[in-house]
Amino acid sequence: MTSNHPLALQSQLAGLAALESDVRLALHALHATYPSASRPQRHDELFEVTTARMLAEISEDLLVALDDHRSHVAYRLQKLQQPDQTTWPF
Repeated sequence: MTSNHPLALQSQLAGLAALESDVRLALHALHATYPSASRPQRHDELFEVTTARMLAEISEDLLVALDDHRSHVAYRLQKLQQPDQTTWPF
């Protein structure tokens, strides 16, 4: 069950930002360790490079999914924010 409390949603957004940072760091490490994984696949490449390419693709997909999920959580948080009660209502 998901929470509709603003602090819980803010905590979820912070957790998603931390997860995104970790995935970006892992993706950077993959590209730094296996630069050939960024190039088009060759028929004679090492299986290690192939799996590194697969991990990079999965990481990129995860970043897209995280961004999509974050936008939904942010929208729920925005909907819960109380309107400004200090303005004249008429």
